[in-house]
Amino acid sequence: MASSKPAIFLINLYLQIILPSEMIYKLFTRSYDTIIEYALLVTSVLAVVLFLFFFCYWEYTNFYLRYVYCFLTIIGTLFVIYRVTSSPSIPLGEFSDLTSRLPTVIWTIVLIIIDIGIVLDKVKKEDCFALAFPFKNGRFLVVDGGDGKKSFFNNYHYYGWKRRNVMNYDTMRFATDLIKMDRRGFANRRILSSSNEDYYIYGEKVYSPVEGEVVHVIANNDDNIPYCRLYNDLGNRITIKNGNHYISLFHFKKDTIVVSVGQKLKAGDCLGQIGNSGISPRPHLHIQVVYCEDSKYWLGKGVPIAFGNRYPVKNCQISA
Repeated sequence: MASSKPAIFLINLYLQIILPSEMIYKLFTRSYDTIIEYALLVTSVLAVVLFLFFFCYWEYTNFYLRYVYCFLTIIGTLFVIYRVTSSPSIPLGEFSDLTSRLPTVIWTIVLIIIDIGIVLDKVKKEDCFALAFPFKNGRFLVVDGGDGKKSFFNNYHYYGWKRRNVMNYDTMRFATDLIKMDRRGFANRRILSSSNEDYYIYGEKVYSPVEGEVVHVIANNDDNIPYCRLYNDLGNRITIKNGNHYISLFHFKKDTIVVSVGQKLKAGDCLGQIGNSGISPRPHLHIQVVYCEDSKYWLGKGVPIAFGNRYPVKNCQISA
């Protein structure tokens, strides 16, 4: 997803630092007159923290930071329960007491519905197309994945491309983006760096996730400068045909693709190296599978994928 560096910095500063800190702070400091008001406080904080836990692009800070917020939320919730149970004089109250907090009630209900949708979308589909994992060493994070038609918050690809000049965005319904993390949960050496070399996945070798025939290759596009310059092109890419399924991998580094059209591949054959070419704000691998009964696979139907037994949904960590 392409956005300017200042916008990404400010949005993620708020979503991953300011907002969760504010929510957790409320658990420890807010005082109310009734149990119902305390219940609304806890429910609203849980709804927000769960939404951020599932939705945020934690590559911009640290993947494990979300667990810190969850831990502090649990402690804060227990603190609220202690305050209520140790003060028997606090009345239960009535729902009419919440009329002054109607905006909080509405947003809490909306977030609960969104959270439920995100969780349900994480359930593995029965008709997944099996792929070998395209990397061999390291820890990798799914930054977008799952059924984008059912949950934009898990996978932006389906709705995110509706406004673009795309003939059939249904091909990207289950498209998956992958990045690499170090063991501490960082995806790069410097936050929002303008150097591709600062991203751990840059230059990583990619291996064929399936056997088949190479039917399309583009290899000579330049890499983008992360968050500074974006070529309006799909970039360096490979498409492999397996029966009526077309497996496409995008954003290779310039002149690193080592396969050619017509070549027969086995799962595990080297394809090239990760770059940052095409519509890509930072180095990552985009992979999608499309079912099509003719050669016009860009007009086909996107199908769910699985790496072994792992269904790749947003914020799913996969070790290779």
